[in-house]
Amino acid sequence: MEKLRRIARNGRIDSMLDGLQNDKWANTFFRGKRYGEMSSNVIESYNNWIDGAHELPITCMVDMIRVQIITQSSTRRAESKRWITKLCPVMKKKLVDSLKLAKSWDVIVASDTVLEVHSSISFYVDIGRWTCSCHEWKFNGFPYCHTVHALHSSGRDVHDFIDPFFHVDCFRESYKEYVYLVPSSERFDFDGAGSSIIKPLITKKQLGQNKRSRIPSRGENVKQIKCGRCLKYGNHNKKTCKAAIQGHSLFFWICI
Repeated sequence: MEKLRRIARNGRIDSMLDGLQNDKWANTFFRGKRYGEMSSNVIESYNNWIDGAHELPITCMVDMIRVQIITQSSTRRAESKRWITKLCPVMKKKLVDSLKLAKSWDVIVASDTVLEVHSSISFYVDIGRWTCSCHEWKFNGFPYCHTVHALHSSGRDVHDFIDPFFHVDCFRESYKEYVYLVPSSERFDFDGAGSSIIKPLITKKQLGQNKRSRIPSRGENVKQIKCGRCLKYGNHNKKTCKAAIQGHSLFFWICI
């Protein structure tokens, strides 16, 4: 925040930052649950999902998105019917991995509900309050490896201490509603009078290629490639490289 203030040197920026509520951007102050997701702009992912519909007329675009939603919902309903575990497969794997990671750690029982887990450092787990000193359980609704090991060591069913959001029943509930079919735009009834026909706008295509790349969220892993021009790793190649050619690289290109 201080770096942003120094760079901007603008009273409006200071006013905006001073009025920014911490619970709107910081995990520490957020009173709800983020369920382990980090996303700065969820609309970017959605735009990428409907990428094929962007260039269509509005009625065709809406119809294509409708078909995508129907297909996705139907696929996930059918897929979830095959699941026989309490947790969704991804979270089930996360639970198993946590148990494997923590199997060598020691657990000290302070009371019926408070336990201390010793790994490289110590963490205390309060089962009665659903809290752990690492705070992962509170933030994400899913117990971290310290808590999983403490619950397992005390003979409790770990599934009972995981937020219902991660259970198969909740997943199925999310996709139980149906999107009903509607007539396509070609079958809409209208009189065909000249005033009812809306012609496309007269536009001029701008020079250059439109930017269509999705902006990655903070914490998202982006694949790094090696540029054949500057020989550095990044997200560019020799055609888009803007680095100055130096030393052996210049000699290499002259030889070519």
